[in-house]
Amino acid sequence: MARPRRRLTVIAALDVVGYSELIQRDELGAIREMRSIYRTLVRPTLGRYGAHIIKTMGDGGLVEFPSVLDAVEWTMAFQTAMAARNAARDRSPVEVRAAIVLADIILTGDDRFGAAIGFAMRLQAAAPPGGIAITHSVRWQLLAEPAAAFRPAGFLHLRSVPYPVEAWFWMPAGKPLPSLPPTPGQMLTPPRLGVPQLQQAQPPDLRPLAVVLPFDDLSPARDQEGFADGVVEEMTATLSRVRDIRVIARNSAFTYKNRPTDVRALQRDLGVRYVIEGSVRKAGDVLRVTAQLVEAETGAHLWSGRKDGTVHDPLTLQDDVATLVAGALRPAVRGAEIERAQRKAADTLKTHDLVLKAMPHFWAHRREDNAAALALLEQALASDPSSGTVLSLKAWCLSQQITYLWSEDPVHDRNIALALAEQAAETAEADPLVMTAIGATFSILMTDQARALVYIERAIALDTTFAWAWTRLGYAKAYSGDPEGGILAFEKAIALSPEDPIQFNAFAGIATCHFLLGRYAEAAHFAGRALHGRPGMVWAYRLLATSAALAGQMTLARSAVRRLLAENPGLTIGGIAAAIRNLSGPALDQYLEGLRLAGLPDDPKPESVVLITEADGTAA
Repeated sequence: MARPRRRLTVIAALDVVGYSELIQRDELGAIREMRSIYRTLVRPTLGRYGAHIIKTMGDGGLVEFPSVLDAVEWTMAFQTAMAARNAARDRSPVEVRAAIVLADIILTGDDRFGAAIGFAMRLQAAAPPGGIAITHSVRWQLLAEPAAAFRPAGFLHLRSVPYPVEAWFWMPAGKPLPSLPPTPGQMLTPPRLGVPQLQQAQPPDLRPLAVVLPFDDLSPARDQEGFADGVVEEMTATLSRVRDIRVIARNSAFTYKNRPTDVRALQRDLGVRYVIEGSVRKAGDVLRVTAQLVEAETGAHLWSGRKDGTVHDPLTLQDDVATLVAGALRPAVRGAEIERAQRKAADTLKTHDLVLKAMPHFWAHRREDNAAALALLEQALASDPSSGTVLSLKAWCLSQQITYLWSEDPVHDRNIALALAEQAAETAEADPLVMTAIGATFSILMTDQARALVYIERAIALDTTFAWAWTRLGYAKAYSGDPEGGILAFEKAIALSPEDPIQFNAFAGIATCHFLLGRYAEAAHFAGRALHGRPGMVWAYRLLATSAALAGQMTLARSAVRRLLAENPGLTIGGIAAAIRNLSGPALDQYLEGLRLAGLPDDPKPESVVLITEADGTAA
């Protein structure tokens, strides 16, 4: 295989602070603002420095420079101009974070790839708003004034970077540098002799490590080695976006090519917990790829699957296999990790373990399990109060508690859930689970789905194989007036993760979409499928009851209402109406009318004084 073409270059990464909130407040205004900044402050100035934009991401971009000095001078000038622009505005400021790194990149046409690109974006996320962050290797290239303008920020712990990074910050004149108190994720340089020393231990990355081994070519002619290598490369790239695991780099994995390997030895050699292995076979024009997920410690197979394609479209087959494995791997690994966490002693549990233990309770969709999940997440918050994962999952749990009528104080719980979602959003974790949980909270608790869609779509952009995000997209589309689009999103979620423990929620979502489309018999059918997948889930009987009643299936509808009242004898039409936030207008009226037809009682009318006239004894 040809060695990839590489080059050492200088990359500046830029990102608008709070872009999603700007879009939420004024979508068209924010887009006009970004275009104006690009036209006046970016595009006309790059040529002077020999720079060019290599990638844009809507709210930011990557710029390549021929030298460190060019990158630093341009970025300083840009941030100074942005500060002046903000000072002259009578509106909220638009601030940009920037980072500059020396980058060893892979060249592919006009695009740039490599770990250094991801590193630049991680450092940019740690930069102060309106300022610049640089690394030691960049500052080393600077002389005199540019170097002296940067102040030491100490050693930073950047997400997905397995070592502390020494960094320097710069801010425009008149803007103070941020205070940098030591935190678990940030280690500062003490003043003693100016020698960097770690103030606090770097928190370990507890996500399990996995490796995709080179696939075997089992074709009779042994002529599919290149295709097999492409499958592994595509799969490794796709799995690198799955936040539940870490993946060994492809180059390290390929040292095991054409070598008999005992997967249990990989745990010792590479420290991996999970191994993906497989093979490629060709018969005529048909290519078949088979893959297995193996637990390295025991050698046990956790999952296996296969995908067929043709020799005429190998790239599509490679992509399909990568998507298949990523979708199946997440629930399989999550289940194994939950079992591992449940075996640990209570006094050894970390935040990560507590979240894992909460998961089965979270997706059980039962009153007592939701309470258990909240209790475990409270423990996790005590361990790490700033964890975006814990904050967002607790918000989602509280949302379930409200909409499924389990809350003793719905107004209080709603305020807490929305506050937790906002706090999780401020952590800026580029984690599809966090983004999905934030979006789910806003979707459940708000009639307007616009804010929810911002976070759900961001989750899908981070990981297109995350079935939970597609499920929540289906609900947000349904409640936004696009139930047909919602059905497509739910079907995508089911296809991505056929063994997912919350697949039942996708079936409930399809039922919701059919209900909104007036297809009540289909809605009752899919509500039944959801209940079959999670028999103890009582809330879905509401959907089954109203759909069956409107479809004329009264025996089924009344049976569903009896099940609802068995759990909550005081349940009324008004109680359900008060709990539902994401339906309104005719859709909500029809939903409640179906429940009324099914036999769910209305609220008791207030007692009134009845006057009897002496003349005829009629009520007045």
